[in-house]
Amino acid sequence: MDSSNPAIKHRQLRAGVRVQPAAHGANKLAKTAIPVQTSTELLQMSCSTAYQEICNDHLIHSSFGDIDAEGDSGFLGTENGFVEGAILAYSNHHHLILRPEDIWFTILVQLNIYINEHPEDLRSMFRTHEGRKQLTFDWSKDLAGSALFGADWARFAYQIGKTFEKNIIDPSLREWFMPAFSTTTKSDQTTARIIMMSASQKWSSYGDSIMCGLPSVTLLGCKDDWEKMLERLERLKGFGKEPSIWYGLLKPVLTKFVETFDSPDSGNIKEFWQKIAHYTGGGSGPFYLSGWITAFCFWNDEGWCFHRPGQNPSHEDTTYSNEGPEPVLSLDGARYHRIETKDVPVGWASVPVTLNDNGQITHAAITAGSVGMQISSSSLKLRSGGENTEFDTIQPGSGWWLYEISECHLEKAFRTE
Repeated sequence: MDSSNPAIKHRQLRAGVRVQPAAHGANKLAKTAIPVQTSTELLQMSCSTAYQEICNDHLIHSSFGDIDAEGDSGFLGTENGFVEGAILAYSNHHHLILRPEDIWFTILVQLNIYINEHPEDLRSMFRTHEGRKQLTFDWSKDLAGSALFGADWARFAYQIGKTFEKNIIDPSLREWFMPAFSTTTKSDQTTARIIMMSASQKWSSYGDSIMCGLPSVTLLGCKDDWEKMLERLERLKGFGKEPSIWYGLLKPVLTKFVETFDSPDSGNIKEFWQKIAHYTGGGSGPFYLSGWITAFCFWNDEGWCFHRPGQNPSHEDTTYSNEGPEPVLSLDGARYHRIETKDVPVGWASVPVTLNDNGQITHAAITAGSVGMQISSSSLKLRSGGENTEFDTIQPGSGWWLYEISECHLEKAFRTE
């Protein structure tokens, strides 16, 4: 990756705090970590079920246009950029860089799963009309003079999100969904709006070796950004019983994120980051994932809650360790569950939309979320020694795609029940 890239320099300037949990350098990424070459390939690798819906590979637009323009993306496709990126960094000794948005989008997508599985319980929050509303976006009316295939689609995605906000009853809820951190970009705002649209589509439709250890973790932005996110968690308790339990798991984790800014060199903070993940099992049986990263894997893709305290031993009987047979992590009294590694939920959401360009109707969908990992070189000394010119750093990536839906997937995407 070209280190002269202005975007990379910008990220480096916004680094807020750096903690070094492990007392060793990083490993370079495996040769099998091959970056994607196009935005369509990134969609295929990161959102496989969404990719299957595309009509004739017709990707109308995305926030990943730079990949198509440059070809050298530095992006790896993955279904959950934050969770899988953190696990990869921890398991293989890579540096990890996180923005507030990486965590916030993961929280929103998980909440989206819960909302879509409990529409009646949350009806008063999201709808102002009876029945399921079909939203058709009239491009020529809302952005006069633009044609379907020559339009400013970045502006479109932003505008359609603003249009949808009118269907959210509580203005404070609209504001709560939106990231407002010092690192937030317009693309981030668009991504959040698309996730918000997906979160209420029940009411509206829209026409194997593990080495373990983190050489370093960099939290971008300022302490205030992370404090704001911690404060936002309080809103989760208003969504029901399961989100309230989830809040109890997220709060200790986000609290430690904030405390990292105060004492990045303390043993307590380093120990917290080393407890991000733990693997057990294997052989002829399943692999299990535990550690505080499972707080961001509370529901599976169908809305089934992974957190079953009765199925895990009490933290009074079992302490967390990298060698323990049944590691159960406890932070501030919160006990974290384990999941099978194959069950890590997706970090993205998708919503259908109908486009009307002067009578020309196009059935499309927008997919957005934490959808990949960007790799780069830290230029720091590798664990193996010597100068570092290799990729050794992972940062979750987020963004969105707008694409035409193939005819065979229309009924599923636009069904009204």
